[in-house]
Amino acid sequence: MRIGIIGAGVAAVGLLDALARAEAAPGTITVFEATAAVWRGRAYQHDVPAVRVNAPPGLMSVRANDLRHFERWLTRQPEAMRFLDPGLGQPIVPRAMYGEYLEHAARTSIARLRRDGWQVSVVNDRVTGIAEGKLRTEGGVTHPVDRVVLCVGSGRPRDQYGLTGAPGYIDEPYPLAHSLAEVDPEARVAVIGSGLTAVDITAALTANGHRGPITLLSRSGILPFVQQRPRPLAPRHLTPAAALDLAAGGVVSFTDAVALLRAELAELGENFEEFAAEIRDTGTEDPARRLRRQLTEVDSTLLGRRLLTMAIRTMGPILWPALTDADRIMLRTTHFRTISSLSSPMVPHNAEILLRLLDSGQVRLRTGITAITAAETEFTMTGESAWNADVVINAVNPPAYVTPQDTESLIADLLDSGAAEFAPTGGLLTSATPVGGWHVLGNLAADSMFIATNPPGLAAEAARLADHLTKETGLPQPAAPMVSI
Repeated sequence: MRIGIIGAGVAAVGLLDALARAEAAPGTITVFEATAAVWRGRAYQHDVPAVRVNAPPGLMSVRANDLRHFERWLTRQPEAMRFLDPGLGQPIVPRAMYGEYLEHAARTSIARLRRDGWQVSVVNDRVTGIAEGKLRTEGGVTHPVDRVVLCVGSGRPRDQYGLTGAPGYIDEPYPLAHSLAEVDPEARVAVIGSGLTAVDITAALTANGHRGPITLLSRSGILPFVQQRPRPLAPRHLTPAAALDLAAGGVVSFTDAVALLRAELAELGENFEEFAAEIRDTGTEDPARRLRRQLTEVDSTLLGRRLLTMAIRTMGPILWPALTDADRIMLRTTHFRTISSLSSPMVPHNAEILLRLLDSGQVRLRTGITAITAAETEFTMTGESAWNADVVINAVNPPAYVTPQDTESLIADLLDSGAAEFAPTGGLLTSATPVGGWHVLGNLAADSMFIATNPPGLAAEAARLADHLTKETGLPQPAAPMVSI
């Protein structure tokens, strides 16, 4: 078996770990990564310590069914306790340290695979197309493959306002140690977006001693939820098994899924209607007031939000492909920001920094921006009024299902060859064809949810895919039907 893995970020690390632990006859594995950030991805490069991961250790493991894998690695890093988050009672380490963990996990997996007889290599080049069962790279080299896994992530931010090349515009913020190095401490900074990347930028600017105003530009005005201190959860209704039972019955309605949460909260003695009202009010409550209240609820004994966040991560991937098209469209459009903010909350450490800056007036949150234009020395933001900034930083990550710019030619080749097609509700469907078996792991897959996939979710998908790859026999037949994997 000759396996090609395109992309060397979190998804690829999880897949290598799963393949290394699978019982299979050895073959060859070739990993392709065009950037220098091998194993780290764009978010976990060497960076300033102020840029932290956005979850406690138990939610950052790349090994399926082993939530303590990252935690155990951290115990061997004495400096990790310097980054204890008092609100969570656990270390929330710099993203660069998590990148070290990813590198360690990848190297360990490769060493094990090689001991078991696999030939593993890493090619630092971009895959641009397919030809007669071979992957073609930008450098003109071809590599024969039997199975290919796309682990390309979401790619870089997109320049929505055509500002590339304008002095003072930063399109790619990571690593922030590089992108923010030349920002004048007195500069008026505008950050496009109000999600976790925007929070990272704000924290890094603050650590750099920035004194000028910082404005977060957001269509929705929604900030990420604040991560709560982990508590033991033992759901009886809101479980992957229950999700599998629902999905086994055919098409699932969103109301059916909500009924599981309603039953869970009822059994715990928590008020479902009050909880549902709080979630529905996400986009209407004043962001600073909401942030302040959520900081007081970090150690709350109520489990509703913890359960919902858990369900999005563990049950969402199971139920998503079975939901009606109407429900999937509704969730992707009407409730995108709420679900994304729930599934990717910010840690209390960063929430406290942001609230302090909002209270002081140094940070403002603006909605309704319709245009940003660049002049010779400044930018003009236009909405209900017009105002100016000296620096504009793009913090809008591409949503799931969007083809990363660096893989556009490859995806076009897949579509032209019939090896893939886009699903009506978003994402890429792959098929078995004479050019090899194609699989998608992560945000580009049609059966993945529309939110950023978290490391444990990717690890679970990687384990299922590794099991499928190592138990296959023979090559696919040309007439095999189109399937989503």
